[in-house]
Amino acid sequence: MRWFILVLLVFSVSTTYAHNQLVVDIMSSENFSQRYNEFLDGRSPLDVQDFHPTTKGSHIEIIEMVLLQQALFLGGETREVVFNPKPSVNIIEFTDMIAGDSLILARSVWHEDIINYRGSLFVSDAVVEFGDYEAGLYVAKRNVALQNLPKEQLDQLTVVANPRWRVDWRALNNTPINIVSFIGPWETMLNMVETDIVDAMLVNFSVSSDLLLNFEGREYVPIQNLKMMLPDSRHFIVSKRHPQGEQIFAALNRGLKILKARGILRKALMQSGFINHLVTDWQFINEDMMATAGVVQ
Repeated sequence: MRWFILVLLVFSVSTTYAHNQLVVDIMSSENFSQRYNEFLDGRSPLDVQDFHPTTKGSHIEIIEMVLLQQALFLGGETREVVFNPKPSVNIIEFTDMIAGDSLILARSVWHEDIINYRGSLFVSDAVVEFGDYEAGLYVAKRNVALQNLPKEQLDQLTVVANPRWRVDWRALNNTPINIVSFIGPWETMLNMVETDIVDAMLVNFSVSSDLLLNFEGREYVPIQNLKMMLPDSRHFIVSKRHPQGEQIFAALNRGLKILKARGILRKALMQSGFINHLVTDWQFINEDMMATAGVVQ
């Protein structure tokens, strides 16, 4: 009888603890969890006020994990967030969320990628506004000749791109660049640059002080003084079919409005290097698309 009571108590405590957690899905194919813990360095995500990068590689994914928790807390959702790595979660697949099996993702997504699913997904206020997402044309560092390619010679450049990445694809198609279509891992695309199958790949700017991208010992740099605007906004999404969807979405959007009003959202994007001050004066390749800024809702 004593063992039965003990088991019952343990089950009760475990159940209560689970109810006090909010499960947020994240991609298991990336080392986001490791880099996230390194960035926090023992801090609570709710206490983070300095968003400068402490790890190599793109930093926006880590910052969004922090901003999501701060927004939820400010919006009234005080449960502990627990990240749940899921192999099925990637940039363009939202099957589990549409079905209601997943509640929320830990990173923002392009508005264009989820516009056809708005009947099944709540879409938050913009985390990244239209016009704020900038990227460079990264070439192999050893390819010195391409590093200072003038804008007038972009019609000689070959750039690998995945047509399923619709925002990147649309941006590149509004330039004289020659696009090489490839559907596959981005690591393979970088390898195509390394092996001279193509000249370059469109990548959001590195957080390093010289914009250098180092991947598995291979180094890439952006073509100097040229950048591209990716023409869309990015948003958090919440499942409408999940039992907690409406409640979580309301808290999230309330919190995002507070973060924006306090200037924290903009501060985080700038300090993290996502809005990169090193390329402020660089010339847009697709400047004509800037005319549509603000149209996406």
